[in-house]
Amino acid sequence: MAYQKDFTTTYTINGHEYPVTAPALFDSNTNKIIPNKELDDQAAEIARQQYRNEMGLLSPKDLKDYRAKIGLSQRNLAELTGLSPNTIALYEAGAFPTKANNRLLKSLLSNDDVLKQYISDSKNNYSKELISKVNSYLNHNNTLFELESSQPRFKAVQLANWLRVENYLSRSIDLNIDPLTQMKVIKLLYFAYGRFLVSHHSKLFSSPITHFQYGPLITEVHKEFFGRVVLDVSKPDDKAFHDYNVVSQDEEIVELLAKVNDDYINYNASRLSRQTHSPGSPWNLTPDREIIKDQLIFDTFKRGKEE
Repeated sequence: MAYQKDFTTTYTINGHEYPVTAPALFDSNTNKIIPNKELDDQAAEIARQQYRNEMGLLSPKDLKDYRAKIGLSQRNLAELTGLSPNTIALYEAGAFPTKANNRLLKSLLSNDDVLKQYISDSKNNYSKELISKVNSYLNHNNTLFELESSQPRFKAVQLANWLRVENYLSRSIDLNIDPLTQMKVIKLLYFAYGRFLVSHHSKLFSSPITHFQYGPLITEVHKEFFGRVVLDVSKPDDKAFHDYNVVSQDEEIVELLAKVNDDYINYNASRLSRQTHSPGSPWNLTPDREIIKDQLIFDTFKRGKEE
């Protein structure tokens, strides 16, 4: 058996010492500390962040938040700054930037005028993609891929209800299929949203998708089913069947939802969360509780990645 309690360790980073008090794992019989990678890494990162603060270095979160704000990939940021994509990836993974690179990146992150200068300098032979993304941000336009103005055909809750009833009907035939949880239905709708965004350049539904602890959160669906973990142990309610019948009249939407449902039928919500939490995913690039930009979702799904 083991237990946790706070423990103070002094870390030395480039000659600087940082005492850190953080949870650690102890053996219940001997009361001796037990190595635990997750807890040990968390404590070490606290010390590393103290070093960054003291030295005025950018953090991995600073770079990720900036890329999310502008809508840039790691490769885009590398092209913009002249650094290599591997260097950007290392900094976002926790490596300390050099003094020169730190100054360069801090000047860019702190002032949009610097960003304008980078783009306007004719000596920089930037790609059309990068120029378009930066100009889109500078013009306060987050729809680089030219989002169509047509209104969504259905609300997110209606689509969720279609998935609920479809799950109920499938369970009546195959007892090995589990009832839908709120977390899974939200993730299925998120994947459907990404596919629709790429194929139609328009929104599948209008509800915001935000960064939440457990992954992309569809606000409208979460509000509708708040407090419910498993949506339907038995038969769904009449409203769900009404929405199912309404949505079923649209063959294109039904085909989309059915394909997503079939592709992920054997996935549980936890497995889908690991997928959406992948490094560089739209969720990963978006600050907590902020709306995930359609541009990030579009870019990711267009590359064939569903995360």
